[in-house]
Amino acid sequence: MDADYISTLEQRVKQLALELEQTKAQLKLEQQERAQVEATLRKSNEQLYQILDSTNAGIAFVDAERRYQFVNRFYEVRFNRSRESILNKYVWDVIGEDAYASTKAYVERVLTGEPQRFEFSIIHRNGDQAYLTSCLTPAFNSDQEVIGYYLFVFDSTERHRLEQSLLATNTKLKKLATVDSLTQIANRRKFDDYLEQEWRCALRGQQPLSLIMFDIDAFKRYNDHYGHQIGDDCLISIAQTVKLTVERAADVVARYGGEEFAVVLPNTNLSGAIAIAEQIHDAVKVLAIPHESSSVGPIVSISLGIASLVPTAVRSPADLIARADRALYAAKQQGRDRYVVASTQGQG
Repeated sequence: MDADYISTLEQRVKQLALELEQTKAQLKLEQQERAQVEATLRKSNEQLYQILDSTNAGIAFVDAERRYQFVNRFYEVRFNRSRESILNKYVWDVIGEDAYASTKAYVERVLTGEPQRFEFSIIHRNGDQAYLTSCLTPAFNSDQEVIGYYLFVFDSTERHRLEQSLLATNTKLKKLATVDSLTQIANRRKFDDYLEQEWRCALRGQQPLSLIMFDIDAFKRYNDHYGHQIGDDCLISIAQTVKLTVERAADVVARYGGEEFAVVLPNTNLSGAIAIAEQIHDAVKVLAIPHESSSVGPIVSISLGIASLVPTAVRSPADLIARADRALYAAKQQGRDRYVVASTQGQG
């Protein structure tokens, strides 16, 4: 082996050693960079998880098999379960069979690629009921195949309670707007609206609509003699008695004004209205409320006017009221404590 070959070989070894050192340095640098990237990624992931866990909404990923693959802290708290007890579990095992049954159709649709939004309720282990609003968004792979869905859950319990409270308040206000505060029967506003409504129905169906109007005989004398407090008690007693006497749900007893009352009788002919008027008249007599200052008799009595019409396009509810009112006036003129029928002016 000559000297030139040995020299060349030594130079080659030195070059390879240098290249090896450079490669080692490059690898070390790449490892450091990779470690920095991993640290940055780890930090970013930690920050992301912190953000997801601090979000006031449940966030989850459910795969196509309907198993949870990710849930945030809100989801753990809301369902009172640890993250470990949720991951890789089926949806129905976490939210319960009943809750899943009410949401199954939405889950099936989102797995076909259609976003969904709905509200459902759950019963927690401690027995509390909660209302949740859920948004489901399909998740796709690179081939645009659905691989599961993202789930966003918002607690709407407080909103639901407020809505229920508002509904109850509106119902109460509506009742106050249509109920006479003293007698607790329908007020004049309710009477006007209901008579108009039933007039239209009777007009369409060409069915009879009847109206009874009555007032308490010599009520001013009653108030003057016994006082307004006792007078109010008398109004209440008569109003509630008549309400109980008129049994059909479609019939409405209303305070027309002062001591005057009205009874709307849908789909009732004249003979039916007369029968009800007789029942009302007798029911008030049975009360036997003393009326020492009355010129009619020793107890409180009422006078009634009865009218019945089959509505036509040229008539109006005012015609029915006018006929019943004229009959009531006739009953008073004829001595009170009786009823008069508008169509015949006959006496009962």
